[in-house]
Amino acid sequence: MKPEIDNVPARPAAGAKEAIGERLKAIRLTSGLNQRDFAARLGTSGAYISCVELGNSMPGGRFLRTLHREFDVNINWLLSGREEELPPRHGFHVKALIRDYVRATERGKSLVMMVASFLVARGG
Repeated sequence: MKPEIDNVPARPAAGAKEAIGERLKAIRLTSGLNQRDFAARLGTSGAYISCVELGNSMPGGRFLRTLHREFDVNINWLLSGREEELPPRHGFHVKALIRDYVRATERGKSLVMMVASFLVARGG
């Protein structure tokens, strides 16, 4: 009798959870947020972020959707490390520029506008 392999739940490859955690941490650090503030933006706890970053937990579907919506993260890249055949995402840059612009001094606003112009000129 042949075993029913279709009914066996998929398990992440050894090291996959740690790699996902490292990529999540990179997103958080790039965003300039600590675990608590990052978690608040994603509607979860700092403890959960810590567990995922350490490779002790796999992120769930709701978390991944929120991460994509809030930080414009390519979920394929987060889970696999690859972005094959997917268009580049630029929403995160726009959100970051707007956030920085609102908080900036007049000189800072001028710099943010120069960065925005640069991104538009290069198509991203």
